[in-house]
Amino acid sequence: MDSMKKLYALLIILIVIYVGINFGANGLNILDSNDNTATTVNAGNNGVKLGDSNFAKIGNFKNTKVNDTAVRLVDNSTGVKILVEQIDSSLNLTNTYNNLVSQGSYSSSQEINQNGVPAYFLYKESGEGYNADVYFAKNNQNYKITGTNITYSNSEYFINSCKNIIDSVGGSSSNDGKINRW
Repeated sequence: MDSMKKLYALLIILIVIYVGINFGANGLNILDSNDNTATTVNAGNNGVKLGDSNFAKIGNFKNTKVNDTAVRLVDNSTGVKILVEQIDSSLNLTNTYNNLVSQGSYSSSQEINQNGVPAYFLYKESGEGYNADVYFAKNNQNYKITGTNITYSNSEYFINSCKNIIDSVGGSSSNDGKINRW
């Protein structure tokens, strides 16, 4: 009987440790709230024009036209900065990705399939954060997303924002669909 009490006590201690670690890492987020890892996409009348196409406005980002084929997005509350641009459509992005990885100028990379769209993520990491280049093609057009000075605490927010851009690029600005992590 004493061994069962010890096991129950150990179980309670492990549960308390688990809850403490999760609370410390994520805060107590019980309700459906919009924290810095959630990104909402609303194409509505707020679509962002990019060359021949457009993509949905994302969360708290303010957009500034750089030129006809590039748009800068900035979220002042998190400091996340993103540049979205149309690039040469004749480029083979798989070859471009493989060449950049083989040159060794990036510290890590990953290939993902974002709802049927191959996307190539390349990272230049430092002690405090990283810069990222993301290449993808959609509707016969190549795109590049560049994130600069992304802190590790904003990493999920940046990656979700990139995924939302990939999902919504090329869509009509009259689309009223919303995408939300929750």
